[in-house]
Amino acid sequence: MYMKKIISILLLLYVAPLTTNSQALVALLLGDKIKSNKVKIGIFLGEQSSYITDANTVTFKPNLSFTIGTYIDVKMKKNNKWILQNYIIFKSPKGADGLDVSKESISDNIVLNENMKMLRRNITYFQLTPVIRFCFTSSWLLGIGPYAGFKILVKDTYSTKKDDGDLTYKLKKNSDFSTLDTGIAFDIQCRLIKGNGIQLNLRYEQGFTNIYKSNLDRKGHNMAFHFGVGIPVDKK
Repeated sequence: MYMKKIISILLLLYVAPLTTNSQALVALLLGDKIKSNKVKIGIFLGEQSSYITDANTVTFKPNLSFTIGTYIDVKMKKNNKWILQNYIIFKSPKGADGLDVSKESISDNIVLNENMKMLRRNITYFQLTPVIRFCFTSSWLLGIGPYAGFKILVKDTYSTKKDDGDLTYKLKKNSDFSTLDTGIAFDIQCRLIKGNGIQLNLRYEQGFTNIYKSNLDRKGHNMAFHFGVGIPVDKK
């Protein structure tokens, strides 16, 4: 029965256009049962700086992006020092910025390849990240866990500088990239108000899966640094 409620929450969070609306919907759904000694739910927001390993760049620039999702905390029954925290990230953009068009472009458009200097590759995933955490104190936790990202959209943005300003062109390239991205995540977490308040995360993610399809004969792996904020949801 409780699992059905969790699924309902995730669906509501997915369709709600604003996080404040999501909080209200979750609170209305669970009422007094939203707080539990073993299970806690919240909204997750973050800023992500991502890269593609082994990529050729004109200038070293991180691909900065915004992430949004939810999390579910489950305390272990036998040992309160351990917590399983499941992240469901609805929008997790990765990729790289400042890529060299002459070496990294996968477009067959000659005009773009000859006239553009740099490109930004943005790969948006729906991501699941179960993290097992050890609680050093009620406020400080260390976590590690695998992640699996399911590709939603890939967009290459070509750019060059002109005398009268910057020129850009956007191109969708979903078919050239792997559907699944897997890897591992490490992070450190600080929980305010003696472990019951807002959660602050610093996370490092390293992908193991080649983001390109095998027919392209090239390799690259996602790498990301992430600062996130977890907002507990209660009946208030």
